[in-house]
Amino acid sequence: MNKRSSFDEIADSQSGEPSSEAEGGAVVKKPLTGRRRAPRRSPLRRVLPVLVVLLAIGGLGVGGVYGYQWLTGAVNIGQAEPTDYEGPGTGEVVIEVKQGDTGTDIAKTLVENDVILSTGPFISLFANTPEAASITPGTYRLRTQMSSSAALTMLLDPASLAGFRVTIPEGLRLSDIYPRLSEATGIPVEDFEALTGDPAAIGVPENPAGSIEGYLWPGRYDIPEDATAQQVLTMMWERMKSELEAREIPPDQWHSTLTIASIAEKEARTPEDYGKVARTIDNRLAGVGEAGGRPMKLQLDSTVAYVSGRKAVSTTPEERAVDSPYNTYMRAGLPVGPIANPGAATIDAVLDPPEGDWLYWVTVNTDTGETKFATTKAEHDANVREWQEWAAAKDG
Repeated sequence: MNKRSSFDEIADSQSGEPSSEAEGGAVVKKPLTGRRRAPRRSPLRRVLPVLVVLLAIGGLGVGGVYGYQWLTGAVNIGQAEPTDYEGPGTGEVVIEVKQGDTGTDIAKTLVENDVILSTGPFISLFANTPEAASITPGTYRLRTQMSSSAALTMLLDPASLAGFRVTIPEGLRLSDIYPRLSEATGIPVEDFEALTGDPAAIGVPENPAGSIEGYLWPGRYDIPEDATAQQVLTMMWERMKSELEAREIPPDQWHSTLTIASIAEKEARTPEDYGKVARTIDNRLAGVGEAGGRPMKLQLDSTVAYVSGRKAVSTTPEERAVDSPYNTYMRAGLPVGPIANPGAATIDAVLDPPEGDWLYWVTVNTDTGETKFATTKAEHDANVREWQEWAAAKDG
């Protein structure tokens, strides 16, 4: 009988196979002792966590809010620390969304004020919520330690706005803007009026008119509850400045651009006519066509009406005889400054007016705003007669 070597015994004990020993010529299997061989892991178990993550990310693409919440809330993928608060939050905190803020900017502001725990969840929600683009600059009352979802919901709710909301239409004079601002904020009209002749107080560059007329950007504003008249007008000027800079208008052309645009606001009603008015002003100042190279006075009722305070663009002979730096019947060139606060359409029209040799225009129907442009005095006189006949029929 062959004897097993010690090496064979050691090999059997480490192989995980049952050992055998001869007893009376029979082979007796001994039960296993020592380590068992580790069972082989199913390939599914190895890829399951990856599938979970991929499915959750797919959820972000299809329904971002729900996919993200499922991934971070319902499935634990080994995150050591939470990235989002839970629930609606507590207390009250006021935050500001600034002009031009992105979702990332807003998220940072919220984290700085302990509204949300971290930026990631909010940025994901913002990017996958189309309505988030409607969040406007302003101050908002939120709560501290809110979930990102609750914070976004409150930002989308107009009731969360703190302060006062006011909308200023294009083409209004300061005398019309101040009462609107006062009514919305409770700030006395006199506080705004005191700043009209002090451009430097709100950052407006020195200009020939010595006024802030024309330098306030129209649009919607959310004004803080404790704002002063100076802060409100500074806000409006800074919006105008950013619009002028965005259009790459040289600062030394701001005043003339705003002046011509303000005239277009009063003299025309459509973007097409805005550009024609701007071109006609340029033509008269340059003396093109029938003017024979000699600059013409602008002779605009709108600039005289600004002096007289008339709302309508019409004047009397007595008003046209008043000596004023805004009276373009008496003085050559542009008026000393803007006669209203223009918006985007008229400013853009001044920058890119259509080609044409027009020297005159007249609104032949003030109900519809229909305006006719002419290159000759004879053509213009015919248009004026059309307006006179329309006016006579209307009065009759």
